[in-house]
Amino acid sequence: MPPKTRKTKKEDVEEEAVEEILEETKPAKLPESDESYSRKVVISKEGNLPNSRIIKLRHPKEGLALFRISETCFDEIFAVNDGHRSFFYGESVIENGTIHIFTPYNLVFICLPYLQKTAGKFVEIGEILVDDQVDGIKELAENERILKALEAVSDVKDVLDVKLYRLNDQKMLDWMRRKFDSLKKLLESDAHKSLLSCPEAFDRYVFTFLSEYLSSDLALIVKDHLNIQDATVSENIDMSMKRKAVDDDELEDKKQPVAKKPKESVQSKKLQAASKGTKSISSFFGKKSA
Repeated sequence: MPPKTRKTKKEDVEEEAVEEILEETKPAKLPESDESYSRKVVISKEGNLPNSRIIKLRHPKEGLALFRISETCFDEIFAVNDGHRSFFYGESVIENGTIHIFTPYNLVFICLPYLQKTAGKFVEIGEILVDDQVDGIKELAENERILKALEAVSDVKDVLDVKLYRLNDQKMLDWMRRKFDSLKKLLESDAHKSLLSCPEAFDRYVFTFLSEYLSSDLALIVKDHLNIQDATVSENIDMSMKRKAVDDDELEDKKQPVAKKPKESVQSKKLQAASKGTKSISSFFGKKSA
């Protein structure tokens, strides 16, 4: 083994110094996730979260859905998730970037399918709101606010201090009309002028929103009551022809423009003026006519 020179000793010292620096600058181990700091992003009306519960109910249009219920509110819960996303909250990070939106929901729409099953007879609310697959429906039967709301679409009779409910078709259809008119007035401010110019088309547009809260069978009944007309075949053809005409116009505009003739220079124009009335030089070498 060759003896260490001054140069090799110096290199060893430098390597040790580099190792010490790397050890000092080595990043610390990331902290473990603390479940006590778990957070969710929720958008809701201020002051409505305390004393409320999340329950699963049967949505009249879309099957099972989550709702939030309390003595003063009833909301449907929507989850909006755009993929990989997180939020900073103070000095912590909310790993799950899903946004939960609580939107007010009229609980009468939830109860109507159950009222239809017992239509024609007075029944206690506890026997109307029954669902073997959804336990949360029992909470509606015990909510005074819900029972009061059902009077808008039902006949109510007191028998020995017990309230009995029976669906009243006319009251229900009148209630639907009021909901439709309120929704129509709300949508008028943002509707396109092409919709507003055609009352029948605008009514169809408004009804698409209302039908999102109705079962398919009930939607047909309400549609007939509101006299919502289907779009005619000629109207569909006219719209498709207009769309085709617009597409054709756009296609014409996208065609390649005609190439412009290059602008002649001043020198070129002077040469043309000077040669005006003279023969081409090639004419002197051509075959002479007899």
